[in-house]
Amino acid sequence: MSDNKRFDLTARAQMRPLHDPEVANAALEAFLDEEDLVNGGLAFLFCDREGHLMQPILVSDVPDPAGPEERWAAMRWAIALCEMVGDEHAGPLALVLAIVREAGPVCDADREWHQVAIDACAEAEVPLIGVHVATLAEAVALPTAAPRPAGDFAPPGSAESAA
Repeated sequence: MSDNKRFDLTARAQMRPLHDPEVANAALEAFLDEEDLVNGGLAFLFCDREGHLMQPILVSDVPDPAGPEERWAAMRWAIALCEMVGDEHAGPLALVLAIVREAGPVCDADREWHQVAIDACAEAEVPLIGVHVATLAEAVALPTAAPRPAGDFAPPGSAESAA
């Protein structure tokens, strides 16, 4: 994101919630510039419980391809921020994740990020608003999916994954 590009976060209350995939895509397109898309990474849109954008963050130092450990580490980092900034009354912040890259259709790696995001957020009880893929051509929302039942997934480093 270029230095001269700033969000007017004071207008947050008037913003439409990012629960609408078209609104989330528009927010991603406004936040990410061409250089961000060419370089790739992950965009995290941290939202209040109603889905209003509070803070977008781009992480460009993401391995490509990312393995399960890197995916879980990235999601744990984002979830920790959601929990730290959230409060004990309203709970953690909500999250939109976008896989950012120059070009290409939705692929298996995107689906793997999507599943880890679903599972990690469900495990931590952090609301996942959506997962998107943002490219130079467009931003698209991946279909909403339910988390796998507890015990059907094991984050890397857990006792279950070692079995």
